Amino acid sequence: MASGPGGQKRNRTYSAVRLTHLPTGLAAIAEDSRSQNENKHKALKRLRMAIALHVRKNTPVGSFCMPEQLREYIKPDAPLQINMKNPLYPLLCATTLDALYCAAGKVGAAAALISISTGRFNKFLSKDTDLFSAANELRSLFHLKPLKIV
Repeated sequence: MASGPGGQKRNRTYSAVRLTHLPTGLAAIAEDSRSQNENKHKALKRLRMAIALHVRKNTPVGSFCMPEQLREYIKPDAPLQINMKNPLYPLLCATTLDALYCAAGKVGAAAALISISTGRFNKFLSKDTDLFSAANELRSLFHLKPLKIV
């Protein structure tokens, strides 16, 4: 006897989506919904986040540049406030990790690159466990101790 949403129909519907970013080999899967269209959107969102967390742009410190779309979200006197559902959230995550990479894993220098305080930078990283893990992996490349959640 089938139980749960959809029952046998759910088990017989082939709507899972797997997207692969060919240059990096990163992949994302979505099989949450019976709608293939919804699953495409979810898989694309997951793939964007995976790319943001795992692909770094090797930019010299002097030429680091903040993406124009993020200027309204990054203000020196206010915390980084952007909802995880915002389409620009992966871009902000990628930018913070790129800044951390450019600063050789040093949080203070990375925060200065995007014009916010070290505390605000740390707080933003610690709000998302995947982002926080990626930041600590990045720091380990530079033989630095892992960050602690604030």
